[in-house]
Amino acid sequence: MKNFRFVVFLAIIGFFFCCDSKQIKNKVEVENKEILDLSENTYSSIISNEEIYDFLNWMTIKNEEEYYNEPIERQVYYKIVKWDMANFIPINPIKKILNSFFRFDIYNKYIYESKSGTDTIFKQEDRNFLFLQFNAIKDTIWHDSFSKSELTKQFLYARYYSIPLFSLDRNYVIIYREYYCGSECAYGGIYVYRRIDKNNWVFVTSVNTWIS
Repeated sequence: MKNFRFVVFLAIIGFFFCCDSKQIKNKVEVENKEILDLSENTYSSIISNEEIYDFLNWMTIKNEEEYYNEPIERQVYYKIVKWDMANFIPINPIKKILNSFFRFDIYNKYIYESKSGTDTIFKQEDRNFLFLQFNAIKDTIWHDSFSKSELTKQFLYARYYSIPLFSLDRNYVIIYREYYCGSECAYGGIYVYRRIDKNNWVFVTSVNTWIS
């Protein structure tokens, strides 16, 4: 009788051990899948490739804020324009006055300027999220082309794009972009767009733009 009880006891322990093992295995498989899904995001650890490409695909075919008539088949430089820490940290007031006096506004990289309205468009929670995205950037080159465009290593007659950064609710996006067509033929700056539906955006404002 004691042996029988002992056998039953071992069987119960074995049953629960098997259940726990299956649960642990399933948990590991789920965690591995989540890690795999995360690793598939090439450019950011918190923003998906799909979100980034959806916006840039729209930009390369729908953007209306252009200074030049560029070819329909547009060239995009393969290197990603880097955001700068100075984009997120306000410039020293004295330096700002000196820059303005000597017309060095191009060196003011700060995003949230009152004259452009970006200081009210992006609330503090948005600014925190934008900075989080800045720190989450993983890559320095584009691996796939965008709509009606092709990647190129030729810097002339090419567009340059940063990783787009999104507001917390995804209704606004900010991007640094340039177009270069020669030593005195170029423009660029930081541009803000607002989402109007799932696949379309509208230009809102620009910050620290320049043209030569």
